[in-house]
Amino acid sequence: MRKVAIRWNLDSLHKSHDLSNFLKIVEKIEVLGHLSISIDGITQLAEIKFQKNKGLEDFKTLPNFKIIKQYEEDEDGILVSLLCTHPLVLSGIKMSNIHVQTPYGISKDSGMILRISGISESVRNFVSLLRSVMPPDKISVQSLKGNHINDWTDSLTNRQKETLTYAAYRGYYEKESRITLKELSEELGMARSTLGEHIQRAELSIIRKAIEDLDIQNSKLKPNAQNTIEDGI
Repeated sequence: MRKVAIRWNLDSLHKSHDLSNFLKIVEKIEVLGHLSISIDGITQLAEIKFQKNKGLEDFKTLPNFKIIKQYEEDEDGILVSLLCTHPLVLSGIKMSNIHVQTPYGISKDSGMILRISGISESVRNFVSLLRSVMPPDKISVQSLKGNHINDWTDSLTNRQKETLTYAAYRGYYEKESRITLKELSEELGMARSTLGEHIQRAELSIIRKAIEDLDIQNSKLKPNAQNTIEDGI
């Protein structure tokens, strides 16, 4: 089993004609739930916040969305039920052995993120489809074993967790960091070599877990400037 978070930055969304037009009208939309699925499309419960001087009449010009009913309105937006026939959403909902988790949505500030879970092969097939029609900017993968998440923290000792957390808190892993291992060891009151060993073993353990979750032997990794190193499906 796999759980995957798929993200598109705003620049990538504007490369899609449909979504670019969508963002000219909507400031953000959050799909709160799927009310029904039929051959006509997916009926969604959604909250919409419109761009300034835009509203429901402008929304009607979008080809893949149709407002069914308006429920209530406040400063956060308008709560509606709508029929969605966008191919991206339909392919995710209708594909067997995967589940698209709500809430999800699009925002002019943060872009779009989808979270899906399901059988590993089905998830890989769906992500392959996305890469061909609308390449994501980032994909984060988690393996699921039975009812338990393959949590990388399980393999760390309490001391490793403490030292790693403190190092991160002090900015040790930041790009322009000037914090040294010697300074950290003095602040924690331990030998520099001891601290170095704790951090090194913790980092190695996390990398090993990441490699397991990436499932590299089953991946078809191709160079793609739009995808980050977390693209491990």
